[in-house]
Amino acid sequence: MTRRSPANEHHMTLMERMRVLSEGTKYDSCNQSAVCHAFGPDGRCIQLYKTLMTNTCSGECTYCPNRCGRDSVKASLSPEEITKITWSFYRRNAIEGLFLSSGVMGDAERTAEKQLEVARLLRGQGFTGYIHIRVMPGTPKYLLEEIAECANKFGVNAETTSTINYSEICPNFDYKNDVLQRLQWTRDLINKKRKEEGFRGRIIGANDTQFVVGAVQESDREIIGTVENFMNRYELRRPYFMSFDPVPFTPLENNDPSPMWREIRLYQTSYLLKDYGMTAYDLDSVLDDNGFLLDMDPKMLLASCNPDTFPINVNTASREDLLKVPGIGPVGANRIIQSRPISSEKELSRMGVVMSRARPFIELNGKRQTNLFSFTGVGA
Repeated sequence: MTRRSPANEHHMTLMERMRVLSEGTKYDSCNQSAVCHAFGPDGRCIQLYKTLMTNTCSGECTYCPNRCGRDSVKASLSPEEITKITWSFYRRNAIEGLFLSSGVMGDAERTAEKQLEVARLLRGQGFTGYIHIRVMPGTPKYLLEEIAECANKFGVNAETTSTINYSEICPNFDYKNDVLQRLQWTRDLINKKRKEEGFRGRIIGANDTQFVVGAVQESDREIIGTVENFMNRYELRRPYFMSFDPVPFTPLENNDPSPMWREIRLYQTSYLLKDYGMTAYDLDSVLDDNGFLLDMDPKMLLASCNPDTFPINVNTASREDLLKVPGIGPVGANRIIQSRPISSEKELSRMGVVMSRARPFIELNGKRQTNLFSFTGVGA
């Protein structure tokens, strides 16, 4: 493959630079389009214009297309340009806010200063929309504190599970100091802002981070354990997962891509940890001998691996036991408990229970599915 000479960004139009930088954010917690989504505390979906400030980067992350020294089309937007573009979309009701990330502009401090400039420009012009800033590893605490004054959400990506793995894929940064310390500071700032009188009317997003799945050889057991640790230690609400896809002219270009289904299964396990009260130990039984997930719904697999637990009586079961049933989520479990006694499957369906999944695992008015294993595909 022949290297392509990078285009001169001075010869690119604003629209061309916007396209390049929006596409670049597919490597940062979002899909490849100009709009991504956040969710408020009430579950409302918030549409955000997403962009990098620049895809020129001093970092040498081994999986990243924007790594230092790699030939590619380079582009950047000034704080004034990002502010103007955001207002343009916002006034047309195309978005409700901004997701702003960046390549590292020399160092984390200078990058955060530029990101903060965007947020201050918007707020100074009366912008009341949602602002999510993805800061760089090593961002100084004083800048995080100033960003917290303007942004609804901010945070740093962990990318992997340990110092050793991180040094392999992000050699410019230190996992403990540049990432974990920032996760702790972010947690503390979020809690502080939520308690302040003046922030009652502003959405303050929860702590989050991202993992690149498959760039190094960490197992799903390691990832799930790290997610649980981050939830307990840093009050992580949602981890994001990005499947590794090898990029030409990077050190990992010849590595195998990570299958998309692995990313999906990790999301499902993260929901079980956060929303269902399960632990990493509980999920160990759904991993193979090498500590990796199978391409099966982990909740269904857990239920199938514990046949003695089922069927459960929906009219007497605890919330904890209801949540073990495939097809019953936290909202459904709450509705069941509030509405008991329940006399029919139609009532359960109206509560959001997916009966096609739940039926083999429940008992209702003395009736139960006669053959559990014919539905789960697991032998007795």
